[in-house]
Amino acid sequence: MLVSNISLADGFIDDLFISITLGDASAIQHFLARGVDANVMDANGNTALIIAAREGQNDILRTLHRSGAKLNTKNQFGESALMLAALNGHAKVVNTLLGLGADTGANHQGWTPMMYAAFSGHSEIVENLLRAGSDVNAATSNGTTALMLASKSGHIEVVEVLLKYHANVGIKNENGATAWSWAMESGNTDIAGLLRGKR
Repeated sequence: MLVSNISLADGFIDDLFISITLGDASAIQHFLARGVDANVMDANGNTALIIAAREGQNDILRTLHRSGAKLNTKNQFGESALMLAALNGHAKVVNTLLGLGADTGANHQGWTPMMYAAFSGHSEIVENLLRAGSDVNAATSNGTTALMLASKSGHIEVVEVLLKYHANVGIKNENGATAWSWAMESGNTDIAGLLRGKR
């Protein structure tokens, strides 16, 4: 019987999540062998697989997936395992999730995994997500793009990757701002100069 409805207060599920954070693969095997549901969630809706991805625990993530953990579940904040792996710069985990078929967010209305990676400055992950089919010009509901986020945050290597994949420099958000204007407002004149040549 799957142990999926155990109260977090009794500590059993807490121990599972702590073991994931610590990278204790043998403990995870023990919990799963005892019948713990691989899709169990914490109080914020983070599944064990989401926590493994967030913490960069690639081997544990693979173990959870083999035990039936779903790849594309989102927590209460709308974040998936791929999003949090991208945000935290866990390139190996991102590649594992992509190889297993995780959703790159092509039809997502909010932030995509690529936006998370662009915001945090992880150019390798941005490129891997683009190779996997992420839309370079995907925008949030207010019109923000990955190029805008990288330009505002000063991540010139990310900007260069996005431009290589033909990011549209002319896109404006709902306030009429562009990647160039965000770069200028943030004092990132090197990025602004790079974007100016593409306008």
